[in-house]
Amino acid sequence: MARKTKIIATLGPASATADVIGAMVAAGLDVARLNFSHGDHESHRRMIGLVREASRIQGRVVAVLQDIQGPRIRVGTFPNGAVDLVQGSEVRLVAGEGEGDASRVFVQHLDTMRLRPGDRVLCADGMVVLTVRDVDGTGAVAVVHTGGRLADHKGVALPGVAMGLPAVTPKDEADLAFGREAGIDMVAASFVTSGADILRVRAVAGDVPVIAKIERAEAYANLSDILDEADGAMVARGDLGVELGFEPLPRVQKEIIARTHDAGGISITATEMLESMTTSPRPTRAEVTDVANAVLDGSDAVMLSAETAIGKYPVRTIEVMAGICTEAERTPGYPARVAAAFLPDDLPFPTAIAQAAADTANTLRLGTVVAFTESGNTARLVSRYRPNSRIVAFSPSETTLHRLAAVWGVTPLLFPRYASTDEMIAQAEQVLLERGLVAPGEWVAMVAGIPPNQQASTNLLKLHVIGA
Repeated sequence: MARKTKIIATLGPASATADVIGAMVAAGLDVARLNFSHGDHESHRRMIGLVREASRIQGRVVAVLQDIQGPRIRVGTFPNGAVDLVQGSEVRLVAGEGEGDASRVFVQHLDTMRLRPGDRVLCADGMVVLTVRDVDGTGAVAVVHTGGRLADHKGVALPGVAMGLPAVTPKDEADLAFGREAGIDMVAASFVTSGADILRVRAVAGDVPVIAKIERAEAYANLSDILDEADGAMVARGDLGVELGFEPLPRVQKEIIARTHDAGGISITATEMLESMTTSPRPTRAEVTDVANAVLDGSDAVMLSAETAIGKYPVRTIEVMAGICTEAERTPGYPARVAAAFLPDDLPFPTAIAQAAADTANTLRLGTVVAFTESGNTARLVSRYRPNSRIVAFSPSETTLHRLAAVWGVTPLLFPRYASTDEMIAQAEQVLLERGLVAPGEWVAMVAGIPPNQQASTNLLKLHVIGA
């Protein structure tokens, strides 16, 4: 695989058939995202089945990411589906999910929030802005600061306001239980604000990687605490841009990616990456530059949302995304400038071997580093040090392979267990030749553990000549 940055795409009505999902996998889909803010369990189960089948037919590992809704706050409904709020007018905010109008707006969970005069209430991705004037026992009175159209069930953000909401809602609990039963590969946790929130998600989700969506100002402020518990972080630029403002986003994006990388986690950049392709067969120049910059920032993966869920061109969008990533990766100095420093953590031997493998591959200009791995940790560690070569991860565990689908530079391949290291290396050589990943006489670096087939035992770096 020439492209090292992974592609995550959201499935939805535009990509709900076997033919479209198969074409998306062929175009370069690495992780299929299921947005549990929409759809029911049976529709998600069907999507999982289509992804698994396309993956099997094409011989490509494709993971399934469950994105839970979390404690999202929305407005209620309005006559005819929307209402126009006029700048300078007063609006009463009422707790609940009823039908409002231009003078009264229902807001979910308003009774759990500690609103104060002067607080901002940002609706519809910040397009409508209210300022709280008075608070009483039944709600609050706000003044429309920025007017506009507010439609049914649009999201609400309240920067700096204590929410008083659980990190895992009853809906999330039911969805996570379904995900465990259906065999999803990783979970994206929405609206988390602390490491404790990640632990609450993990307690229900079970033994799957948990990616923290950084979409609240409080989450950004508590990033270190979150990264201590999460397996990665997603720069969710929509809600985060509403809370922080748009101007800091490029800087914040770079910081979140860098800190996630240094912590050894998976970094994902998301939201409006190729938004114009929801309706257009080609992206804007600005979108191309945005995707390229996310690659150069060091993202493990870049994500598509509406473009592939409801857009007209889901397959074409993935093709375009793959092309942009591949071209960006040709930039001089990439990827070495985003490689992490040596951090031994609690695995000093595997970490040292992984860094040595990446450094050796770069020095000798090797095309391939092979990582034999039970848990996936060896391949993740090699990826952390960003070799110029591809990383082929051989594992007997399909679960491990699926979890590696979102990791930068890793080509996951199913590989049986062998009793000896010599036999393991010989069989791996045959697989590499059969798949056209190497040529006779080529040098490769191989990372393994002696004895084989044990977790956290990586202690061997071998320079191997194919066919020798």
